[in-house]
Amino acid sequence: MNRVGILTFHSANNFGALLQAVSLQKTIMERGNVECELIDYEPEFIRKDYSISPFKDNHPKAIIKSALRIPDKIKRNLKFQAFREENIVCSKQCLSENDFKNICNSLDEIVVGSDQVWNYNLTKYDMHYFLPEIDASVKKVAYAASTGGADFSLKESNKMIQCLQEFRHISVRESASKTALEQRMKEKNIEVVLDPVFLTPKNSWMQLAAKPVKKDYILFFKMGYSKTAEPALRFAKKLSKETGYELLMLWDQETWFKYRDVKHIGAVGPAEFLQWIAGAKCVVTNSFHATAFSIILNTPFYVETEIERKDRVLNILDIFKLHKCGLVKGKTENETLIPEIEWNAVNSLLNNERKKSLDYIDRILK
Repeated sequence: MNRVGILTFHSANNFGALLQAVSLQKTIMERGNVECELIDYEPEFIRKDYSISPFKDNHPKAIIKSALRIPDKIKRNLKFQAFREENIVCSKQCLSENDFKNICNSLDEIVVGSDQVWNYNLTKYDMHYFLPEIDASVKKVAYAASTGGADFSLKESNKMIQCLQEFRHISVRESASKTALEQRMKEKNIEVVLDPVFLTPKNSWMQLAAKPVKKDYILFFKMGYSKTAEPALRFAKKLSKETGYELLMLWDQETWFKYRDVKHIGAVGPAEFLQWIAGAKCVVTNSFHATAFSIILNTPFYVETEIERKDRVLNILDIFKLHKCGLVKGKTENETLIPEIEWNAVNSLLNNERKKSLDYIDRILK
């Protein structure tokens, strides 16, 4: 039986990063007669970004606000770790360069992706995700990798392109990543596939979700520090007022103090994240993965489209013909308060797109 490893950002305490890793591993194990493990490599930028230390910022006020959140951070981290232990299989931890090479070279195949594994601005030029010193006997492929807008026309990317030439199959998450790589590798057939979270159907996700909360609410999920969420939050407050549904906020970063006028859900792990989206009357967000799970779980939603790297959000709105769910600076042309969505039509489109991506996985596992 072949042994397959997945190299991604599974150690980040980020809902999208972990859930896409869970879904890809589950899919590979179901589709191929293989053993599959996540290569337990954690890049430096993830260690720093998800540290509970309040001293990541030098500003005294920021340190105080961060310190006040330490108990919640600890609870949240424990929930993420418990979810990992229950739902993914990892290699032994890579504590050195030799560990990484030995683990990779012990595998028959390595799947790089999904997530922004090839965004060298994010990873600080971490070459591990390009597998430069791994034996030629190991089959190298990519699933839904993303360049995250990194410029691959620059000479700094030459070594990366050289490494990618050795990949047998490459698929990316966005058409922009396909364009960026094809300009340097014209002979390579680069495909665009769905984010891994779409590979797992609704009923399977609900088996991983926490128990439902019996209340009517609008869920506002804010991703990151960007000010692009401000118009979406104003819209969510308006929606809550006009529908009479309570507004609850779930966030992924240190923004609780700024938005303390909204009721916060608190420390949440991936299982609760799924449950809060599934049970909402409507989700309002600036997040790609909150949008993706709203579609998968058939929850009405609005997503702010005037955001950084908006292409992937616009792309899934286009694929599933859900343009009416897009907000532009917190405004919608939708005539109803909560969008009326024909979920049968959306689910049919999702099944068709899922089949294309599963066909790609079947090919790379041959």
